[in-house]
Amino acid sequence: MKIIPERVRKLWSAEEIRILVLLSLGSQIVLIFVSLFRKRCQSRLLSFTLWTSYLGADYVAALALGNLLNDETEASEQNINGDLTAFWAPFLLLHLGGPDTITSYSLEDNELWLRHFLGLVLEVSVAILVFLESLPSPHLWKVAIVVFAAGILKYAERTLALRSASMDQLRESMIGDPDPGPNYVKFMQEYHSRVTAGLNADITIAKEPPPSLPKEKALQLSDKEIVFGAYRFFQTVKRLTVDLMLSFQDRIESQTFFLMLDPIQAFFVVDVELSLLHDILHTKAVHVHTLRGRLVRALSLSLVVLAFVLFHRSGRRNFSEADVIITYILLLAALGLEAIAAVLLVFSDWTIVALQDSGKLERAFIAPLKKIIRKVKFVDLIVRIRRWFFRGDTRRWSNSMRQCKLLCICLRDHKQTTFKRILHFLGMKELWDNYRYVEYTVVGDDQKTLIFEELKKKTYAAEGDSTEYKRLRACKGEWVLREKGYRELDWSMGKEFDESVLLWHIATSICYQMGEENGADADKTTNDPPKKVNSRHVKDDGVEGNKDLEANQSSSEKGKIESCDHRKISRHISDYLMYLVVFQPSLLPAGIGKIRFQDTCAEAKRFFTDNAIEIGLKDQFKGAAEASWLEVIKTHVKPKKKDLPRMEKAACGKLLEVADKMGAQLDPVQVKGDRSKSVLFDACKLAKEINELETRRRWIVISAVWVEMLCHAASNCKSYAHAKQLSQGGELLTHVWLLMAHMGIGEQYRIEAGHARAKLIVDI
Repeated sequence: MKIIPERVRKLWSAEEIRILVLLSLGSQIVLIFVSLFRKRCQSRLLSFTLWTSYLGADYVAALALGNLLNDETEASEQNINGDLTAFWAPFLLLHLGGPDTITSYSLEDNELWLRHFLGLVLEVSVAILVFLESLPSPHLWKVAIVVFAAGILKYAERTLALRSASMDQLRESMIGDPDPGPNYVKFMQEYHSRVTAGLNADITIAKEPPPSLPKEKALQLSDKEIVFGAYRFFQTVKRLTVDLMLSFQDRIESQTFFLMLDPIQAFFVVDVELSLLHDILHTKAVHVHTLRGRLVRALSLSLVVLAFVLFHRSGRRNFSEADVIITYILLLAALGLEAIAAVLLVFSDWTIVALQDSGKLERAFIAPLKKIIRKVKFVDLIVRIRRWFFRGDTRRWSNSMRQCKLLCICLRDHKQTTFKRILHFLGMKELWDNYRYVEYTVVGDDQKTLIFEELKKKTYAAEGDSTEYKRLRACKGEWVLREKGYRELDWSMGKEFDESVLLWHIATSICYQMGEENGADADKTTNDPPKKVNSRHVKDDGVEGNKDLEANQSSSEKGKIESCDHRKISRHISDYLMYLVVFQPSLLPAGIGKIRFQDTCAEAKRFFTDNAIEIGLKDQFKGAAEASWLEVIKTHVKPKKKDLPRMEKAACGKLLEVADKMGAQLDPVQVKGDRSKSVLFDACKLAKEINELETRRRWIVISAVWVEMLCHAASNCKSYAHAKQLSQGGELLTHVWLLMAHMGIGEQYRIEAGHARAKLIVDI
């Protein structure tokens, strides 16, 4: 029995080459447009489209070349159009070269650059063999050679871009020229000769004065100045990416710049830096935005135009009309893609930087042109056109963060269906949960302001002491609690990081649901001391109290922090870190977060089922007998999404009731033991203690704790893991990591000193 009808088989056999060539072209068109938005969007549909197009583009082009080679003998005997279909082989090389906007889908593709190099050799050999075997008409030789040249250039450039973006090669490119330092032997010989001659010689080491950090914001940058500032520190970004250490001079330079910026502009600079890094890792930017790259672009465009003209002037009477049309489509598409690449080249951040600072070789060629460009303010024109095209949206990343609410998942995921069992069996349950339960929210200016101001506070608190930087970096909430005077909550921080995240996530959810409705407004004011805390501000483990730190804050900085919506910020960062624990544990310090999450969910589901009537799950099955409610809920309940806020609030109320009954009698671990890693009722205990804090200070403390947890997670995530997120819309965690490095709090600063030089002083 034949599954595919004979008619379809014959049609495919006759049209296979044409279909594959057009599919290859379609993949290139999809790639060049979709890849423009991947660093600005976290859409699952966009990621899937890009993934399938990226994998399919090379496969389809290689398959088409193979079919051309296999069918060449038959085509030459039976089909007078064989030489024209063979003429499509060079276009497939152009397609294999790919667009300038994407060379790799992930970092792992860059590490396989040798495989792509082998593919370059094989595919070019096959294309040449196909062309030679077809013995095309003499008038097609010139056109084919021109397209071959363009295709080989593009394919080779892609392979070189992959090689340049591999971590080993990127690290190699960041290592500067060897520095042997002063001539020690000559210096000591000079010293010894002076002493032997009876002269009073002394060796002194000049010490530079300690750096002073700026106290007030003094910079307001335009869009183009932000791009220049980002490129100024781009070498620092690349060194961080490949795990190279930074000197204390780098720390001083970046601190001086970033501490004078507005919080939003500081994040904007980091945004542009990561956009440039994405271009280095996943596009041809490292080659395109050089003099050689621009010459290759011009040559490639010229070759495609020349090929179009030569083909248009050649005789086409011996070929079928369909093949001629497809050939024109290939030529026009190649011309269009080259034109789009040229436009993208002109309106990129790299062009703005190049017009500001060109290399010596480029100055020799384009110095006269740059004078004209500056007169017409070409950079400002580029910025204005880009703003118009993106409708004022200047972001270079998704500017969003994923949200995961543990209690909502437990309320919605009661039902164990056959579908879920199949997902478990296939190992796709987590993928389904990610799709079903993860939401998105915008990273607002309030969040950026709070993060920046908290980091600035730590920078001033460290006072340039490397040991203090290290200690502050290791804190995951305890520094904030002590600095604000809430030491009685320290017990929640003396645990593994993922456990602290779970504790504070559930506690924050309970406080958020059970707090005042106008809590956002109540949070914005206050410098009142907390009720439950000793008013003394003493130094404990190197931590100063409020008075010492607040003295370093200007009134404007305090106003920025107090004007933030701390209640909303706390909820969003809490849900974001919960998402990282559950779905992105590779971005967090090592731990057993997923095990704790599963155990906590199991205990929460049992608790919600036992209290289903009070929580409101009974409303989902009105009319059922009271005795059967519990059984129905255990097996069939599937709450509607619109009912979740009400049900979550009711669930939090029940949890808080349990915490009130617990009192200070027994900790949950004393009752349950340590087999289950659930932290549900420990979190209830924490929520009860937080709710006892002064209302107006509560959310300021919670938000500051979450910011410190976020910073701890960012600094303990490997640079390679940060770099992997750039092709998926970016992560707030990565922006915080880079901002911490620029503020001097990153762990990459391990070179303490060494810039001073010894001097020989001789008294005569």
